[in-house]
Amino acid sequence: MKTALYIRVSTEEQAKEGFSISAQRERLTAYTKSQGWEIFDYYVDDGKSARDTDRKELRRMISDIEKGLIDVVLVYRLDRLTRSVRDLYKLLDLFDKYDCKFKSATEVYDTTTAMGRLFITIVGALAQWESENLSERVSFGMTEKARQGQWHGSDPPYGYRYFPETKEIEIDVEEATIVKKIFNLYISGYSDRKIAIFLNENGVTTRKGGPWRENGIRYILTNSAYIGNLRWGVRVHKKDAFEVEGVFPQIIDNDLYEKAQKIRIARRRFHGRQATSDYIFSGVLRCVRCGGAFKGHMKVDHNKRRYKSYRCINSLEKLCDMPLISEKIVEYQFLEYLKKVDFNVDIKSDDSGDEKENKKRIKRLNNELNKIEARKKKWQYAWVNEMINDYEFKERMAEENKKEDEIKQELSTLSKHVVKNNNDNLLNEVVSTAIERWNAMSVLEKKQLISIIIDKIVIEKVEAKTRKDRVKILEITFN
Repeated sequence: MKTALYIRVSTEEQAKEGFSISAQRERLTAYTKSQGWEIFDYYVDDGKSARDTDRKELRRMISDIEKGLIDVVLVYRLDRLTRSVRDLYKLLDLFDKYDCKFKSATEVYDTTTAMGRLFITIVGALAQWESENLSERVSFGMTEKARQGQWHGSDPPYGYRYFPETKEIEIDVEEATIVKKIFNLYISGYSDRKIAIFLNENGVTTRKGGPWRENGIRYILTNSAYIGNLRWGVRVHKKDAFEVEGVFPQIIDNDLYEKAQKIRIARRRFHGRQATSDYIFSGVLRCVRCGGAFKGHMKVDHNKRRYKSYRCINSLEKLCDMPLISEKIVEYQFLEYLKKVDFNVDIKSDDSGDEKENKKRIKRLNNELNKIEARKKKWQYAWVNEMINDYEFKERMAEENKKEDEIKQELSTLSKHVVKNNNDNLLNEVVSTAIERWNAMSVLEKKQLISIIIDKIVIEKVEAKTRKDRVKILEITFN
């Protein structure tokens, strides 16, 4: 009988006696010879989990079975093949379809009878249960370690080093320098992709020696580990994701980190190139005649001198008669507008409720959130100590989570009523500084400032004696 010897180890099992590749290979080879079978091939999946069938060598073996090249599949143990009952059924059906038998060198199965198939299914279910139960225990343990502000032992974020002997995390000076450079480049106007290109062009590699990519840059720029926080469940969007402060030594100061996050939020309103283009007002200008946005346009005169201007996107299809508008004129009128702004009046705010009552309500809701968190810990304690059963624990936690979601939703709504007025002084200070330093700022710095503080600028082209007055700013909406 032509025999396929399937061998698998997962990363954590490689060091365990009896599960190494060499041990399985030796045992299966001896078993095959004792049966007088012919070894067709060895199929070895090294460092692969058995929770699914997405394994290169397993797929190759299945392909050979479908070609009729294999009479029997031999494994060291059933869980080497799969830990999923559903996958076990599929594989057994496949083997049966192509008249291929299945054998284990350490277990006795007979897949040709109904009783034998029932037995092997039960063993497969136990293997799946063991795997899932282990996964839950490990996940619970790692979550609790994170809640206590302890690192779980894997590689820490770029910029840090973990020492298992002392269980301490320290700053990697060389990597931390790169992290600071990444943040400073982003603040200066670089996009994630441009930062990656900059690092690659300057010979800076990732920790593993590979090239930088924009998703890696994005992960660094949005990771609060650099201001000392340990995040748990954030990357996989877990419902119970949380952060613990003061776990990591700080690499980036809080002000720089918050500034980077504000810039990222502001850039989300723009399409890719708009966020880092050298057109200062792209993404915020709106046409009063049709409501359309403006697109940057480079105008070249007969002397080949280049002038930046803006064109209403609807004018391209002859749906709007707004002519080209010079960036220099928009810039002049923008500064003039800012000089006249009374921030106590012009900033939009939501008047749908009394602000003082909103603040009181927010305070009460936050207190209720704290109470919910305390109750959830009590339910967890009661469950761990078997004071309540699994069903009761799930019911109680579901109720608390539902209340928590409702309160957070209400808080989100109420916060919109007060956030604008809370920022009046800050906005006033930012705008005043901008007016004073405007001419000394780079194009990207001007664009960054506008994207942070401005939501939209409504403009009109008018008749005027002087060129600088041919554009009129009708309205500016601040963020």
